[in-house]
Amino acid sequence: MNDSLSIESFFRGAKKAAHKAMDDHGRAEYDEFALHAGVAVERLAKAALTSKNPVYIAEPRNADTMLYLGGHLQMDQDKVRTVGAKDAITLLRKIGVLAPKDDQLELLIAMRNGAAHASTDSTLAKGMISPLARTIETLLNDLGKTLDAFWERWTDAVKAAVNEREDQVFRDVRLRITQARHAFEDRFVGLPAEVKEGALRAPQPRNEEWFVRPTEYVKDGIIVLKTTGGECPACGGQGLLTWEPVQRTATDTHYSANGFGCYLCTFEASGPEEMSVLRKINSSTGVVTVSVTHGPTLPSEALKALDESEG
Repeated sequence: MNDSLSIESFFRGAKKAAHKAMDDHGRAEYDEFALHAGVAVERLAKAALTSKNPVYIAEPRNADTMLYLGGHLQMDQDKVRTVGAKDAITLLRKIGVLAPKDDQLELLIAMRNGAAHASTDSTLAKGMISPLARTIETLLNDLGKTLDAFWERWTDAVKAAVNEREDQVFRDVRLRITQARHAFEDRFVGLPAEVKEGALRAPQPRNEEWFVRPTEYVKDGIIVLKTTGGECPACGGQGLLTWEPVQRTATDTHYSANGFGCYLCTFEASGPEEMSVLRKINSSTGVVTVSVTHGPTLPSEALKALDESEG
């Protein structure tokens, strides 16, 4: 039988597709993520079937392929027809490898087919990492393979993605940190170490961050403060914290941290929930509130904007 139909060949193909899927997800290319995730599941499912009996991967309506895989017929490789993802999953359910029913897995496979025809719902696809990781883990267990051997640098992120003890916001922030870290590291592959070190030491731009307007306003006329925010949890560079006013007196304005961003790796977090998670993960962004004393010198336009934000 041709080596391309071996267990190891299917394993390598599934691994390559799964890593592409995680890279796609990190770039917010969710259609491509759905496509590569579906391919990963399909190929690993074929590996599991082949480990039981190579004949099981024959396309059900193709008798020649079945005979070829059974060793009783010679065929050209381009004429061999194997099962698709849906049929492979059905067979694995019948022999007890996969659960009898898994709506999320079925949705992922449907999205894979939709992605191939440019019709994937990107919002739904974004949330499909959990069923991908769960299904891959089940198939790896059946094959006697470890998570590390398959996921390599993505192992911890994948484990976090299916950790039901943590809430969705925590899992999402953890995943984005890993994605930003890998994307940053990939930029320096093959370059001298000092190139990366120089990038980390270089001061970050402070006037045109993607999450704060150059005029010092976030949105809706609310004035913000921008301060150095400590070490980025993704790349180790110097990040930036943003603050929004939450209380004002005649002489003081109290601000609460509402965002963190890193110019180097583009990791960002926003809103109170994500900032709370970030403080748990990265103690260098632990400052929660600041108070600014301004007295009568606060510009009139700033006072007006603050009054409007409080109303």
